[in-house]
Amino acid sequence: MIYHRKPLPCVRPGGQGLFGDAVLTKAAIESTESRAFEAQAGPERRVWLCVGTRAGAEVCTAQLASPEPDEVAANVPQCAELRELLARLAAARSVIFGGDVNRLSSCAPHGFWTRTDRSAHQDPGSQHVYGTGALPSPSALVVSATYTDHDVLLVRGHQTAQR
Repeated sequence: MIYHRKPLPCVRPGGQGLFGDAVLTKAAIESTESRAFEAQAGPERRVWLCVGTRAGAEVCTAQLASPEPDEVAANVPQCAELRELLARLAAARSVIFGGDVNRLSSCAPHGFWTRTDRSAHQDPGSQHVYGTGALPSPSALVVSATYTDHDVLLVRGHQTAQR
């Protein structure tokens, strides 16, 4: 794979694509929606992905533009678009978002809680998890990881009631 005009140093990629987003949820998935962010810059096409679950929650992910010079201008508008998306979804049901927002400040709408990987050794503070009040007081744990540019941000919580 060529990335930024040179070979990408992958470790056992197993035939996977160069980039991508995924949502893993224990609850059955009822619907999916994915769109590219309006603002784009750099070599990667940035998208958001949300799945509606039978448990009554919307679960979303995205990776926003990086702080690299050829991408940084797209990060602020992508953050604003993500904030609007999550607020719109939260009007109808519980929402949880987890992703690499490539910034220290939160993109969460008003009333959401935020957990980050600020204690990580690799790229601290850029991974965020946001949620609504029906998913109260989650715990967060950062776990060291190999073969990636981030440690793992593990957030645990339990949905208290459907909205």
